Amino acid sequence: MRIIVVTETFLPHIDGIVTRLTQTITHLRRMGHDALIIAPYAEGTPSEFQGAKIVTIPSVSYPKYPDIRLGLPLLLPSAEREITSFQPDIIHVASPAFVGLGPALSALRRRVPLVASYHVQYPEYIQQYGLGAFTGFVRWYLRTIHNWAKINLATSTQMAQDLTAHGVKRVQVWRPGVDAETYHPSMASAELRNKLTEGHPEDFLLVCVSRLAVEKSIDRLAPVLRQLTGVRLAIIGDGPARANLEKVFEGLPVIFTGMIKDKNVLAGAYASADVFAFLSSTETLGLVALEAMAAGTPVVVAKRGGLPDLVIDNQTGYLVEPEDVTQIVAAVQTLQQNPALLAAFRSNARAHAEEYSWSQTTTQLFQYYIQATQNQKVNHRNKAVSVPAD
Repeated sequence: MRIIVVTETFLPHIDGIVTRLTQTITHLRRMGHDALIIAPYAEGTPSEFQGAKIVTIPSVSYPKYPDIRLGLPLLLPSAEREITSFQPDIIHVASPAFVGLGPALSALRRRVPLVASYHVQYPEYIQQYGLGAFTGFVRWYLRTIHNWAKINLATSTQMAQDLTAHGVKRVQVWRPGVDAETYHPSMASAELRNKLTEGHPEDFLLVCVSRLAVEKSIDRLAPVLRQLTGVRLAIIGDGPARANLEKVFEGLPVIFTGMIKDKNVLAGAYASADVFAFLSSTETLGLVALEAMAAGTPVVVAKRGGLPDLVIDNQTGYLVEPEDVTQIVAAVQTLQQNPALLAAFRSNARAHAEEYSWSQTTTQLFQYYIQATQNQKVNHRNKAVSVPAD
């Protein structure tokens, strides 16, 4: 199959969406499919990935978050020619917003099946950035694009329910995956733990891996730390909220490491911690929690969005109300004070994460592609293409 993948963010930027898409493209290529990637231009964007050409769209940076690129919403003739030359069987738009509009319209015009996936809670995000007056318009805009698609993919059960409740049709859940070979308990490092605890490896170590942005609500961990003794926090990641967060956590046993781009070092950070803590309420999935569990690290995460799909409460970690400081403190203390329970949670977390693989989720995605193309007449090769049922 010839597949165009359209994304609002791509390399060199790193986040959960980019991780998912790079893994997806890697496995689609291994399965023998051809791919073309359409993404907003950013300095350092490669010309290809895994043999798939990358077509960049003119973009500007978002002033409040310079790493985020806002791409031109309508395709230039050069991009249209790339689509024509590629002759796609399907166009998959991930988190349609700016860049996604042009390819979605192109799919409709060419009668190429469109698949859309929902990775970002834009209506919630814009409220965090003081643009709440546009929430209604954003919901209408997203609903319109998604309802052009043959299939809409949500990354969790909660997101599927939310999309359906807001009028999006033909919604399915797209399973997550994790690289359980890289993120592994064996990656634990005494040297790394010593660095993350600033020379106090005997303390109980929490780690939080995230973009440092207001919507991630990392500041919720500050009042938790104030009520704990013998507990330290390593915040891994970078973003526009870093300077403010450093003020919020001033005087607390917290280290900001910046972004760790080396996957092996990041895996070591997960595995060297005692608990992964993440209290964001806006996660459509929360891939970082799955990476932590693959590394054998129990999680204390918000009972919101996609996170409940990943975590078995009281077995692989705890699902908590993200603003309930007392509940969060109790969850951390329970694991801090019970080494045997912590060990059991570690084992459970690893075993649970092993049930997810990028190979399985890409196979599932391809089945959705087949469903989207069933009985669809594709005219780009001057013939009708009929795809048999599963």
